[in-house]
Amino acid sequence: MQTIGIVLNAGKEHVGEFERGFRQPEVPLWKDLESRGVLRTATLSRLDISSSPHDGAIQYLVIAIFATEDGHHQHDNDPRFHAWNKEADAYQVAEPYVFGGDTIVTVGV
Repeated sequence: MQTIGIVLNAGKEHVGEFERGFRQPEVPLWKDLESRGVLRTATLSRLDISSSPHDGAIQYLVIAIFATEDGHHQHDNDPRFHAWNKEADAYQVAEPYVFGGDTIVTVGV
C-alpha cells in the first residue's frame, strides 16, 4: 500500500467553490478507483489544527491510500484529475505540502 497526504491552502474567499469543486470531479474519480481495487480509502478534511498555517487560507488535508504505488500514478494521470487540479490551483493562496510513501501500519483499512 502507498499513502499520499497533501495539505492544500485554499483562499478563505474560495472555500465554497473549492469544496463544491472537490465533490464534483475528484469524488467520482475516487469512487471509480475504489471500485477497481486501486484506491483503498480517501478523505478530505478541513483542518482546525496546523503547525504551518497561512494567513487568508483554510487548510485541507487530503489522504489517499492506494493498493499499490501504481494506483497513485493512475490517479494523477487521469484526465479528470488534471481538469480538477487546474481548477483547484486557482483557489490556492500558498503552495501545498505533499507527502507520500509506503504504508507501514494500518488499522481499519
